[in-house]
Amino acid sequence: MNVLFKEGFAGYVRPDHGRMIFGETGRPGYGLYDRALGAMYLQGMWEGLQIHTKKGQVAT
Repeated sequence: MNVLFKEGFAGYVRPDHGRMIFGETGRPGYGLYDRALGAMYLQGMWEGLQIHTKKGQVAT
């Protein structure tokens, strides 16, 4: 994520596989809720990098 951020990535982010949670049924690995959680984890990482950059801190 750090490399994508440093290189100015501006594309789509798609979490690949997730678990089936909250009683979901469907194709294994493609649960809606866990993939949504994965997308939010990635968004949180991106926002953390933005905050550190604005404060002048270097993310490693």
